[in-house]
Amino acid sequence: AKPTVSVSVKDWGEDRYTYHINGNETPVDFSMIEDELVTLLQSEEEPTFSIYSDETVPIREVVQIMNIAKRNHYKVILATSPE
Repeated sequence: AKPTVSVSVKDWGEDRYTYHINGNETPVDFSMIEDELVTLLQSEEEPTFSIYSDETVPIREVVQIMNIAKRNHYKVILATSPE
């Protein structure tokens, strides 16, 4: 499956993180991510999204997003930035 949507997690320091859908510079509150994904993936035959994360972001932040995928039966790809 090829992801059609991406969620990025960025570290803003002092235990603060921002979440971005499809590379949008405007952050989305974590509480809105699931609704956004449901809307964006509702017409997909095999709903799949990718997660991009700064290396300094704790795994718990990534796991929270992976749990959204699990609840909604989405496939998720943990992606890395090209070197």
